[in-house]
Formats: sequence, structure tokens, C-alpha cells
Amino acid sequence: MSMALVEHVLNLRAERAFDLLHDKLSLRASYQLAGDRRLMPYAGSFFGRTDVCVAFQALDTEFEFRDFTMSSPIAEAGSAAVRWSARWINRGTRDSALIHGVSHIRFADGLVVEWVDFIDTAAASYLAGWMPEMPSFMMQGPGGR
Repeated sequence: MSMALVEHVLNLRAERAFDLLHDKLSLRASYQLAGDRRLMPYAGSFFGRTDVCVAFQALDTEFEFRDFTMSSPIAEAGSAAVRWSARWINRGTRDSALIHGVSHIRFADGLVVEWVDFIDTAAASYLAGWMPEMPSFMMQGPGGR
């Protein structure tokens, strides 16, 4: 059941069906887009199904998503993880890049209670124009060396 649910909510997200996605989220759902806000302003944590949908819509304002595919699913009772890829297109410049990610979603009573996305934030940041060049802190090794 978890695999069917994760596929369903990820497809709703990809299709921009936010009203239907809203109904699949627990009232206390949480969403996290893992990443550094210095590289991607949309990274962070969001709580409550309305804020989760607002976070998705905000990212969708910047990017159009096409050619969404899922692979390597891992499911168990109450949770699932899946690798995915999608072509992200900057709505302003029309530049595009193939972005790879992993989503981990936990369910309770048939609703999403926790959703975490791990994406290539550097590629998305370049695509959005937020990061014109690789910042020096990304190039430093452990301890700033």
C-alpha cells in the first residue's frame, strides 16, 4: 500500500494537482526540502498541510516540471522512498536541467505525515540564477581547508 501511495502523491505533485494533494496530507503533515538556503531559497521545513502545499506552489512558480520518472522504490509498512528525476524548466529564462532527487514519505491512516525531498540543489540553484558561480564555501574541504 505504501508504494501505491507514494507513487500517487508524487504524481499529484508532478501534475500540479495541489488541491488533490492537499487532501492526501495529514493536518499536521511536515515537508522538508533538504538543502542550504544560501543555495536555494526554497530549502527548509514546512509544517501543516496548507504550508506544505504553499511550499510546493512556491517552487512551482519558479520552475515547470516535465518528464517526471520514478525508479528504485523501497516500501515498507507506513513509509516509502523512491528515486526520481524530472526536467526542471526555469519559467523566466526557459533554461532547463535534468534534476535528480529522492523522496522519503511516511504515512498514517492513508495520509502523508512526513515528506522529505533530497535534490541536487546546486543544479537547481544554477538553473534559477540564484548561484551564478560555485560559492567558495562549497569548494572548501572539512574545516574550511
